[in-house]
Amino acid sequence: MIQSISKKHHLFFFATGILFLLSGFCFLQQKVDKISLDLISKTLHKGQSITVKSRVYYKTAGAQMVTHFDYPQKKVAITNGNGEYKEYDYRANTVILLEGFDLSSKTSLFYNFLSGSLNDMGLVSNGFKLTKTRVENKLVISEWSPIDRTNQKISKAEIVHQNYLPVFMAFFDLNHRPIQKSFYSNYQQVGQIQMPFTITEFEYTGPGDSLITKRVYSNLKINGEVDESLLKFEIPANAKIIQPGKDGIKKN
Repeated sequence: MIQSISKKHHLFFFATGILFLLSGFCFLQQKVDKISLDLISKTLHKGQSITVKSRVYYKTAGAQMVTHFDYPQKKVAITNGNGEYKEYDYRANTVILLEGFDLSSKTSLFYNFLSGSLNDMGLVSNGFKLTKTRVENKLVISEWSPIDRTNQKISKAEIVHQNYLPVFMAFFDLNHRPIQKSFYSNYQQVGQIQMPFTITEFEYTGPGDSLITKRVYSNLKINGEVDESLLKFEIPANAKIIQPGKDGIKKN
C-alpha cells in the first residue's frame, strides 16, 4: 500500500514537473502583441547609395505600424490595416495624408509573419491564387497568378520555402521577366515564430537597370519592452496638412 502511494506521488510530481517545464516553454514562446525593431535600410541605384535609419513599431491589434525615421530626415510614418497613411515632418511641421491598400500595414513583413501568412506572404489578400507547386532540392516552390487579369501588369508571383520558411519571393511581368525579387535571411526567434532580420530586394526599373535595397533589423523588443509612447505618437494639432490634388501636392 505504501509502495503504491509512493508510486502515485512519484507520478504526480513527475507530471507536475513536465507541466512546469511546458508552461515555462510557453512563456518563452509567448504570443507577440507588440514589437519594435531598429532598421537600417541601404539603397543602391546607378552607383549612388542612400542610407536610412529608423525604428519600427507594430501592434497586432488594428495592424497599427509607426515608423520613426532618424536619418537622413526626422519623420514619423503612421499606417494601419485600412491603408490610412500619415507622414509627419518634424522640421517643416507638415503632415502628408494618403490612403490606399498599397500603403496598408497588411502589406508589411510584420503583418505577414505575425498573422501567420507565411504560405502565401499576403498574395491571397492581394488577389492571387495558387496555380502550381513543385519541389526542387528540398525547396518548395509555389506559383501564384492574379485572379483578375484586367489591367494587370503582373503575370505571376513565385515563393520559395525552405524548412517551412519563405526565403525568396518574386513578381514577373507579362513577358515573364522579373519585376521584383526579395530574399529573406538571418531568421531569428520572435515569440512563437521566426522572422527574417535581413531582407534584400531587387527592383528592375528598366533594361539593365535595377534598384537594390537591403534592410537589416536589430534590437528586438516585444510586448512590455516596447515603448508605448512612441507607438502612440500623435501628430501636433498645428501641423500643416498636405494632400495630393489634381494639380499635384496642395497645402491646407
